[in-house]
Amino acid sequence: MVKGSGKTTVKGIQFKGVATSHDDSHSRERGPNTVFCFTIDDIKLCHLGDLGHVLSPGQVTEIGAVDVLFVPVGGFFTIDASVACQVCDQLKPKITIPMHFKTLKCAYPIADVEDFLKGKKNVRKMANSEIEFEREKLPTANEIVLLRPAL
Repeated sequence: MVKGSGKTTVKGIQFKGVATSHDDSHSRERGPNTVFCFTIDDIKLCHLGDLGHVLSPGQVTEIGAVDVLFVPVGGFFTIDASVACQVCDQLKPKITIPMHFKTLKCAYPIADVEDFLKGKKNVRKMANSEIEFEREKLPTANEIVLLRPAL
């Protein structure tokens, strides 16, 4: 199991956990959150988990360069679309995959993904919930990939 900040290797894959907060009150409301970064096939992925705030300069440095970013966009329990855009600007990923947004099967009081996508260019809407990437085919400018929710 990969848990908490620091480095852990599982089945040959090194995971780096970066300590963040689940809220913008330094974890006083919802507790801590860990951002996980890992590299597979020379592609660095970063999963922001339940991030609740804009990243600090130190956190941005600790995370480093990102190829594929999984970012929460629904608000209420995590960052909303506006803050998600700020975090994307901080990390400058090649591919952004929005997550934690309202769907037909989600009863949480969160926003749908359209708030995040509004006015964005380079949006690719997928027909399924899976995607494969190849290092040499990653875009040079940011692309947003919207996966079809599995649930």
